[in-house]
Amino acid sequence: MRLWLLDILACPADGCKYYPLKLSIFEWERDDEKRISSVAKGYVSGDVKAIKKELKDNVKIDEEKGVIEDELVRKPLDVKKYVDAFKEKIESIFKHITDLTGASSELITDIVNFRAPAKLDEKLENMVYLANWLAFKVNVKSGVLICEKCGRWYPIIETIPHMLPDDLRNKKEDKEFLMEWKDKLPERILKSEGITT
Repeated sequence: MRLWLLDILACPADGCKYYPLKLSIFEWERDDEKRISSVAKGYVSGDVKAIKKELKDNVKIDEEKGVIEDELVRKPLDVKKYVDAFKEKIESIFKHITDLTGASSELITDIVNFRAPAKLDEKLENMVYLANWLAFKVNVKSGVLICEKCGRWYPIIETIPHMLPDDLRNKKEDKEFLMEWKDKLPERILKSEGITT
């Protein structure tokens, strides 16, 4: 699952439809944990060349016109309007993530706590690239989506969020998921499913 999906996913339970869902990451796909670590080291040292190269077709920054266009905001905007829209995306995506692997925790903290300047500068440009890269270029292999309103949970299995209503859920698959990840799941989920730790 790509992190940008948090911007659109809502609880499918009848009468709930709560948004945004909370994401706990248990495992990244293939070598994504290493890639995140490499990007984090580069970002801390101010070197974002690798992610700029990877996002060359997805992020466009026109310094002369003061316009930014990217995958998060999805339309070209002047810096002031972009910053407002960017803050909304940060709120709907990154603020609700807990990375239990620790790989992206510092990056997510930096994104959530970033205070964008009113003008285009290197810090803003680097943050735009970082947030877009983390949202669109790495994949959660295993984790859980949790609705804070109704308490329902939805497993992410092999990168796919399983978000079916209760009557269509695969109880055997749910139980297997709970047993495999019980050391990472909130106790209230385990108790609600009759699993003791």
